[in-house]
Amino acid sequence: MRIEHATSSSVAELWTQVESRLRHAKCLEEAAQALSETLHNRFRESVVLARVFVTLPFGDLPDDTRKSVAKLAKAAGAGSKLDATTPVLSLIGTHGQEEAWNDRRKSQGHAGIPLISSSFVEAIPMIARLLKELGVPMDWVDSHDAEMIVNTIGSVAGLFFVEKAATATDQDGRKIIAAQDFVSRYGVGSVFGTGGAYSRGDIVVIVVFCNDVLSRSVAECFLALGNLFISKTTGLVGAKRIFSSR
Repeated sequence: MRIEHATSSSVAELWTQVESRLRHAKCLEEAAQALSETLHNRFRESVVLARVFVTLPFGDLPDDTRKSVAKLAKAAGAGSKLDATTPVLSLIGTHGQEEAWNDRRKSQGHAGIPLISSSFVEAIPMIARLLKELGVPMDWVDSHDAEMIVNTIGSVAGLFFVEKAATATDQDGRKIIAAQDFVSRYGVGSVFGTGGAYSRGDIVVIVVFCNDVLSRSVAECFLALGNLFISKTTGLVGAKRIFSSR
């Protein structure tokens, strides 16, 4: 099915498939992988890549992800500002057209993005717009106040939406989707995302890259996914069962 033909009913059917798989998930990674895989397979004609991210403290990440995040921070001249409590937008589930996209451990440069400061985030157009459109206050990026997140986006799903990935720019004229080689090679049309937050302040983000150029109304059909996913995985997060041991 093409994602441009998605309706609230087809998204509800998608969730039914996901929910049945979440019953067997032993950790958040397994749950997020089930969501991204099912989303990609359900709309395989259109979806290039579906990913799920969650904000986690740098000190709680697996060794390989910490190394990747530290390398990114150092390259941006912010390595000294990275500490164990720094929230990192961490890749937790991924599925797409290329085999290498089906395992978070194989991610090249996107395993985790440290949210070191508002200025650091503002330098990454896609992440800055993603967080703002989901309703994340830039003040939080500097304060890392979990209560601020719970009070702002905890119960309200925002929508990240880029209608035309090849041409959309921010107020400074920078491409929102900086990886234009990826956009061109895979014919990415629109990019959208939604999410929410767990009660302890961790943010979940679902991002979809597709080769259809979507209307905003179609993207809005997916708004419920974030909160549905959170409601079914709260127990895993509360028990700190985040990553697979494999």
